[in-house]
Amino acid sequence: MTITKIYKNDKNAPEEGLSLASWETEILKIKQVYGIGGLYEITLKVFPYYGAHNGYGEDEVVINTNGELINYKHLKTYP
Repeated sequence: MTITKIYKNDKNAPEEGLSLASWETEILKIKQVYGIGGLYEITLKVFPYYGAHNGYGEDEVVINTNGELINYKHLKTYP
């Protein structure tokens, strides 16, 4: 899962239960890679949380329509 890759080296991240708040996800950009009907790259702003919807931070992720993680950038950690 993408969120696991992003936070694998974060010593403060919860060991279990970190997930993405799909209801808050923002689509920032959609890029067509190969032309009509081809592969797309989608840039999203995501908000990870743990437990009973305790926000952990903000991230920008780029995935493709094959479900592969292309890039990610951690933007902010909540206190």
